[in-house]
Amino acid sequence: MNQIYISYAWKDNKTDQGRQREALVDKICDALLAQRYNLIRDRNHLTLGQSIENFMREIGRGNYVILVISDKYLRSEYCMFEALEVMKRKDYQQRIFPVVLSDANIYSREGQVAYSHYWQQQTEKLSALMGPDLSDGYSAMADVAQKILDISDQVDDFIQFIKDKLSIDPTQNFDTFITHLTNQIKDDSRQLRSTKTILVAGTGSFQLPDEINWCAQKLGQKIAAYSLMTGGWEGVDYVVAEAFAQQLSQDDSRLSDRLTQIVPQGKQPVFKGGTVEYTEPGVNEWLDCLRRSDLVILIGGVGGTYETYQYAMQENVPVIPIVCTNGDAKRVFDHMLNHWDSQLMGRISPEKFKSLNQYINNPETADDVVNDVIEMVDEIIFSKTMLTS
Repeated sequence: MNQIYISYAWKDNKTDQGRQREALVDKICDALLAQRYNLIRDRNHLTLGQSIENFMREIGRGNYVILVISDKYLRSEYCMFEALEVMKRKDYQQRIFPVVLSDANIYSREGQVAYSHYWQQQTEKLSALMGPDLSDGYSAMADVAQKILDISDQVDDFIQFIKDKLSIDPTQNFDTFITHLTNQIKDDSRQLRSTKTILVAGTGSFQLPDEINWCAQKLGQKIAAYSLMTGGWEGVDYVVAEAFAQQLSQDDSRLSDRLTQIVPQGKQPVFKGGTVEYTEPGVNEWLDCLRRSDLVILIGGVGGTYETYQYAMQENVPVIPIVCTNGDAKRVFDHMLNHWDSQLMGRISPEKFKSLNQYINNPETADDVVNDVIEMVDEIIFSKTMLTS
């Protein structure tokens, strides 16, 4: 879901400081993995042939970045490039969690000057090799030179930001550091989910098979962190909206702010509540919903639900069918596997998607399936947010 990157100087196991730094990062990783966070650590993530530069840019797009600042970090071209990539995000101040180690001399004026002077020296060395116009041309050397110029220009701003940023030293207060980080992530996640809208569509009948009814009830409860969109029909729309409203009432949230039902003119939604909006009958019933939705979940269906999928594909809205409810949802599931769109589905792999194909025979197994669906919803929503920030 939320990707947490760890940026640190890691090729240094031959010194005591390097081994201590590695041990600290190991401890941070273990604590976050134990809470099931999606942790990216370049030492483990980089594979043979993968571009280091692309990975460094990927770090800059991460939801959260822990910067383990050491003297070696501040003198490393790779580490400083990662840091500058992070700072390109408009909201970088809320996304960075610095860990300043004792050998990083950033709190004295002399230390700051020393780091600034170091990068000026690197620029001068390159200038002596390449001439005064360091970044001219398209060679690999010119790319390196441009990075070093950027670092030299911005190292003072970076150090000042780290100095001013309230940081908790995990070597002294490890549990407090982890709690501060995870609380920030949870707060951000709650705010993000409430701004995203999920369209739910499915079987439009008052008499629903048990597996569809169980899934619709569980989904309505568990999707309440998001906003909900429906077409106001009987069946799945009604059951999901009712369970959604009950959950919001426990959370002291206003239903009219979080539930929207879009129905054709002359028709009233079966579930009475939320905000009701009217549209022209026909294709607009689908399009008006989809244009305001961030993701679609399908439950069962006998024709119209598959049309929802077709229009969603046209509008580039990701879809998750609850395959074990059969009908259109199963048909959509099979079509998606045969025409997999990795760009639309974010980090969800076909193998993970296949895991939705489970058997439901009671409310408990329906709960398990819906939990997996919500996990995929979070993966897709947060992936899209990371890539567009």
